[in-house]
Amino acid sequence: MKRKISTVLAVVLASSMLFAACGNKNDGSASSAASSAKSEAAESSAVEVSTVSEAVSESTAQEPAASEDKHLNVAIYWNATLDPTDGWGGWWTMRYGVGETLLTMNRDMELEECLADSYEIVDPQTFKFHIRQGVKFSNGNDLTPQIVADTITMTAEKNSRGGNLKLESATVDGEYVIFKTTEPYSGFPFMLTEPMCIIVDTTQDMSNYATNPICTGPYKAVGYVADEKWELEANEYYWKGVPQIKYITNYNIGADTRIQSLMSNEIDMAYSPSTATLSLIEGSDQYKIVSAIGTRESDIAINCREGRPTADKNLRLALSYALNREVLAQIAGNGTADPLAKPFPDSCGYDMSKVTAPDYDVKLAEEYLAKAGYEDKDGNGYVEKDGEELVLTILISSSSGTEVYQSMIDMWKAIGINVQLDPLENVKDKRSAGDFDILANAGWQTMNNGDGQSYMLNRWTDAGTDNYAGYHSDEFEALMTKINETFDLEERAALFSDAAQIIADDCPAIFYAATANYDVINTAVMNDIDIYPIDYYVIDNTWTMK
Repeated sequence: MKRKISTVLAVVLASSMLFAACGNKNDGSASSAASSAKSEAAESSAVEVSTVSEAVSESTAQEPAASEDKHLNVAIYWNATLDPTDGWGGWWTMRYGVGETLLTMNRDMELEECLADSYEIVDPQTFKFHIRQGVKFSNGNDLTPQIVADTITMTAEKNSRGGNLKLESATVDGEYVIFKTTEPYSGFPFMLTEPMCIIVDTTQDMSNYATNPICTGPYKAVGYVADEKWELEANEYYWKGVPQIKYITNYNIGADTRIQSLMSNEIDMAYSPSTATLSLIEGSDQYKIVSAIGTRESDIAINCREGRPTADKNLRLALSYALNREVLAQIAGNGTADPLAKPFPDSCGYDMSKVTAPDYDVKLAEEYLAKAGYEDKDGNGYVEKDGEELVLTILISSSSGTEVYQSMIDMWKAIGINVQLDPLENVKDKRSAGDFDILANAGWQTMNNGDGQSYMLNRWTDAGTDNYAGYHSDEFEALMTKINETFDLEERAALFSDAAQIIADDCPAIFYAATANYDVINTAVMNDIDIYPIDYYVIDNTWTMK
C-alpha cells in the first residue's frame, strides 16, 4: 500500500472485550460503534506504539547550530489569533513554528510522536501516552503530564471543534497521560495531531494567549501589530535544538502582492503567492519555487436531493465524464496543481490505485446523459427531457474567480448541457437550503488531523456539517462506522479506499484538482526548505540563511 506505516498498529483485544465497550454516549460529531479488532497475542491487552524510525531519531539528535542574530522576513498565511483553543487559531500557531502536538505527521504522511514519545491503546476507548521527558516551554517551564492533560481537556471544552475528540477524561499516571473516549474511536491518535491540540503552558496566565501563547515549538511569538505583522524569536529551550535563525517577521501581505514584495526585498520568502504572479519570476535564478502536492482537493458539489435534476446519478456521471481535468487543473493552479478524479490526492498516503473514478470521456458522458433520459430533439444544441430543456446553475460567490467554472460550462455545452453561473454575494442561505444544482466548492483539506476520517464524515454522512450535496448512502454510512471501529492501520487505510470508491461511483462531488503547497524563496538570502503535504506545517527549526 502507498500509505507508509512506521509501525503497524494492532489492537490486541478479544472481540468480546470490544463489544462489551459498546453503548457509551455519543456527542453527535460522527457515527461510530464498537467491533472486534485483530489480536496479536492472547495474553496481551495493549500494544505500545513507537512510530519514529531510527533515521528520524538520528536526525533529531543532530541539533542545528545555536541561534545567530539572523533575521528572516516572510509572508505566510495571516491570522489575528494564535490561541489553539480559539477556533482554527492553532493552525497558525503551528504554521508559525510556535506550537506542537503530542503526535505529528511527517512529510511521507506517517504518524510520528512529537511531545509524546510513545503510546499504547489499552482498549478501544483508552489511550495511554508517555510524555517526552526533558521538554521545556518557551518560558523555561517543564512540560509535564498534568499540563498535557489540562490542555487537551481545555481544548475539548473550549474549541468549537473540541467535540471531535470525543474525550471523556484525561488523567495522569506518573509520566503518562491516560485518555478515555466516550466511545470506541480509532481516529483518536490522529485527532491529537490537529493543531487545536497544541500543548500550551496552562500554569501561566492565559488571558494573552491570542498574541503570546506559551508553547514548545522552535519559535515563540514576541510581538504583534494588528493587521501588520507577527514577530517571532527562536525558542532557546527548544528540545530538538535551537533554530539557526533567531528572528522571523511574518508580514500581512496578500497573496496577490507577495511576489512583488519578494522582488523588492521586503520579504525573503513568499508562501503560496497567487499563481497568476509566478510569471514575474519566470527564468530568474534568484528566486526558487519549492512545491509539493498538498492534501487539499478542489471539487464541485452536486445536489443529490430529491426533486433536483441532479438527483439522478446518471446525470451526475454525465457531468463528471464531460470534464477535462488536465485543462481544469492547469487553469486552477497555473502549473501548481495536478488533475484529480478521486476524493484523495496521492499525497495523502492512502492507496487509491484500485479506485476507479469518472475521468474525461465524452462518449461515456453522452451515454450517461441518454440513460438519464436527455436528448436534443429540437436541434438547438441543448438537451431536453419531457419537452423541457435542461438548465443547471452553479452557485458561486460573486467575489470568486470564474475562469475554472466558465471552462466547465464550455465542456458541458459540448455534450448539450446548458449550465449557467448564479453569482451571489451571500451563498450561505441557498447553500444551507439546498437551493442549487452545482456548488462551487474548492479547497477542501482532506487530512485535517493527519487522517481522512473527519473529511469523509463531514462531507458525505447524514451528520456531516459540510454535506451540502444532501448525499446519503447506507453503504457509506456503514463503512464510516467500520473505519471508526478498525484499529489496525493497514486495514483502516484500505477502508478509506473502499469509501473513496463509493463516492466515486455515486458522484455527489466532482473532483478536478489537487492543489500544491508551495513557496518562493530568495536564494541569495535563504537556503532550501522542505514542503509538507499538510499546509499547517510550515516554519520549523531546520530553516537556515546564507
